[in-house]
Formats: sequence, structure tokens, C-alpha cells
Amino acid sequence: MDRFFRGLIAGITGGIAMNLWTLIAVYLLHWSILRFIDWAAVLLYGRLSGSFAETSFALLMHILWTGTLGIIFAYLIPLTTSRGYLLKGAVFGIISGFIFYAMPTLLQTPILSEHNLLSTFSNHIGGLFWGLTTAQMLRFLETRTLQRS
Repeated sequence: MDRFFRGLIAGITGGIAMNLWTLIAVYLLHWSILRFIDWAAVLLYGRLSGSFAETSFALLMHILWTGTLGIIFAYLIPLTTSRGYLLKGAVFGIISGFIFYAMPTLLQTPILSEHNLLSTFSNHIGGLFWGLTTAQMLRFLETRTLQRS
């Protein structure tokens, strides 16, 4: 498995973790937040999802997006050392979230540019989970690939 596919699998795994966090925040903690699939829906449809099919497609696109971020992360890691990979993953996840939060504000996108503290906090925790999970999975996949060589 090459770096591209290791990054894709790691990013998708991280995306699943961050969406699971959203389920916990909404359904167990009862936080009223803008979920990651809501972000994807607004970017795809210009509004929140109106059906199960739209929500499912938004989730699929969000998972593919996080996979793409995993590919980027996988190609960035060799530019530094593999030391501190969890910290690097955490920082990459949080900073990516910051950038993606800033863009709708700068572009004045309705719904996405209206952030409350709880949504922002929750989504950055999700970004942290994404970064940690992606980094750990990438490390696991790279170690496994090296053992097979």
C-alpha cells in the first residue's frame, strides 16, 4: 500500500472518529451544534439536508473529504520527522478546522458563518480527534508496510 492509500485510509478512519464525536455531542451530551454533516450539506446543497438521502450523501462526501486531508497529512509527515506524530496530527487537525471555520466567515456563507461557541468548540474537538486518529492510523499502516518489506 503506497503513501496515498495509507493517507486515504487514515483520513477516512479519522473522519469516522470525528463524526462519532458529533453523535456523542448531539445525542448523549444534548449539545445543539452544527454537525460536520451539516457543514457538508450546506456546501453541497446550499442549505441543511432535507432528507435521509441528502444526509447520507453529505456524510459520504465528508468522509471522502477527510480522506483527502489524510492524504495531504501523509505527504506532509515525511517532510519532517516521524517523532511527535500524534502532536503533529493534533495540530494539523485543529489548524485545518480553524482554516475551514475562517473561510465561510470571510466568504460570508449563510449558516456556516454564524458560529456559536459550543459548535466551534465541539467541531474543534472533532478536528482534534480526527488528527489524533489519522496520525495513529497512518503510523500503524506505515509500520505494517515496513514490516512486510
